[in-house]
Amino acid sequence: MPPHRSRTANVLSRGVAPFAPLALALLMSHAVLPSSGGGGLVETATPTDVQAVKCDEVLDFQDCHSRFPTGCSQAAGYDAYLNLLKNQLPSPAPPSEPVNFLNEQRFANLDSNMPSGLTRNNHSTFKDALAAQGEGQTFGVVGYLYYAIKTGAESSNCQLPSTDPEGSNVDYHIGIGFDPQLAAQLGGTTKPTKTLMKTLQQNSVIVEMTPHYRFLFENGAWTLDNLQKAIGKQVKVVGQLIVDSEHNIPSQNCALATTPSQRQTCWRASVWELHPVERFQVCRLGSCSLNSADWLELDQLGG
Repeated sequence: MPPHRSRTANVLSRGVAPFAPLALALLMSHAVLPSSGGGGLVETATPTDVQAVKCDEVLDFQDCHSRFPTGCSQAAGYDAYLNLLKNQLPSPAPPSEPVNFLNEQRFANLDSNMPSGLTRNNHSTFKDALAAQGEGQTFGVVGYLYYAIKTGAESSNCQLPSTDPEGSNVDYHIGIGFDPQLAAQLGGTTKPTKTLMKTLQQNSVIVEMTPHYRFLFENGAWTLDNLQKAIGKQVKVVGQLIVDSEHNIPSQNCALATTPSQRQTCWRASVWELHPVERFQVCRLGSCSLNSADWLELDQLGG
């Protein structure tokens, strides 16, 4: 089995150098850091005047994330605080770092304890209550890779399109589920039937690989092609826990869906997600224990 690589040791040679010095300095200057006591985000590091902004001409993801810490849009109607969380650049989580892992029930508990009144445009109003539940901290999940796709244009990425095959300017939207039998139905296919895809979406939590994080820390390793090779396999994912409050409505979040019409349209098991992903590993066997030596980095998995 190939040895685990030190991801942080390869950062300068693979990612930071082309991005630095000015762009990286600007990116890191906007970081929101976890508190040392584990109680959420450091208040003094959390801007209180974060505002949505209108886009000018944005060339690519590097241009976007070096100039717009909250992204941008033509109408500037997005939740700037939520986008600031999405665009963080926490250091890659090393394999030896102790991480609190979430299972299906814990995601359900998080949804059931959601602050009342949270909508798509008032995330900062509830930031303290959400931080008390772990938002902004590093968590992990072990499950099965149900699907992985590139997203379309989003304000967090300056409304850049996903026109190139690899989706270099957009997030990778990844569904992680907990049912090995459902995962087995995939049989390694990257194009499930429409019915199966709906079932996968409704029974998976979402993790997101952001374009600037991929470029800085996992350039050439976290690719759509490598993700497709891992479809249906057991995976271990570590990343920043956030609430994507833009989707905190019953017609989208299945945890809130109570009517037949809501259950028909909802497409995610929880509004909580890991975003950005800081580490992504694949079990080289059928099943791996949490601390097994058989977890591979995504690009170590054979075709």
